[in-house]
Amino acid sequence: MVLRIEYLLLLGLMLLILSILGINPSSKSAIKPTNEKEILFQNFSLVELKENVVGQRLLAKETIKYKTHLDFKDIDLRDELGHNIKAQKGIYIENRIYMKERIRLTRKDGLSFTTENLNYNLKSKEMETPSPFILELNQSRIKGTNLKFDIKTKEISADKIVAKIYLSQ
Repeated sequence: MVLRIEYLLLLGLMLLILSILGINPSSKSAIKPTNEKEILFQNFSLVELKENVVGQRLLAKETIKYKTHLDFKDIDLRDELGHNIKAQKGIYIENRIYMKERIRLTRKDGLSFTTENLNYNLKSKEMETPSPFILELNQSRIKGTNLKFDIKTKEISADKIVAKIYLSQ
């Protein structure tokens, strides 16, 4: 008895067809994402106008508007008191900006600090960072974590401080 190859191929084809017919695919509706991009801005600027004074200015090279928030790249935030904050990325949600990557704050009096994460409340003008930071003023250098800075009252607090302070004579 000789088994021909054609019969084997025919048997394999019939098994394949029966298995395809036996699969009952079910269809599921697609889930609509909640954070859909609405619009993309290039060279975005947002300026707060006050009586006789220009308030805070926010500049970004690229901004994406979502339904719930704004997403920034290359942020430059300036206020009327002379504070300037630059960061690589940020998210604006309900009067707060959450910034990350290479953040640098500078002031007119020479104070500057750098960190990797910063949460800034635009209304109360309070900022905080849980990340390590370096604060510099003249030749003094302060390192620490958990920095909290109130711009209105000019109060600064931090944890795990290591400082080299130089007093000018």
